[in-house]
Amino acid sequence: MKKIFTVVMAVAFAFSVAGFAVAADNAAKSAPAKKEAAPMAKKAAKGQKVSGTIEALDAAAGTFSVKGKKGNVDLKAGENVQLGDFNVGDKVVVKYADGTASSVKGVKAAKAAKAAKKEKKAAPKVEEEPAATPGTPPPGGPATGKPAGTPPKPAGN
Repeated sequence: MKKIFTVVMAVAFAFSVAGFAVAADNAAKSAPAKKEAAPMAKKAAKGQKVSGTIEALDAAAGTFSVKGKKGNVDLKAGENVQLGDFNVGDKVVVKYADGTASSVKGVKAAKAAKAAKKEKKAAPKVEEEPAATPGTPPPGGPATGKPAGTPPKPAGN
């Protein structure tokens, strides 16, 4: 009976030591992950951007609200931002961090129209040759005695 008790106690001691070793290993792995997450959160807070329409504007107080795809964003104008050039209803692109705008740029309708024109010009026009009627050989084919792919001679020469 004493032997069984001794064996059971030895196994329990081994499991407890192994449990502490695994817990310490897991704690060591999660510590660097927490350190890496903090700088990533700072980076996300630094460079946010919203595109939308100015819903409210108080140039004297230096505050404005932009309605974007994800909702309204209330912002304060930064040192280099001039709100006097904008009106309620203007479409803008704003770069901000911690509620302070570092850049406000107006989106012009002319710029959008110009981009649409460029897209139209970029699409090349392809003219298709009329299909040959059934029963007629292609130009330069066996009926003319010339190898295929030879252009026909102009008339009158």
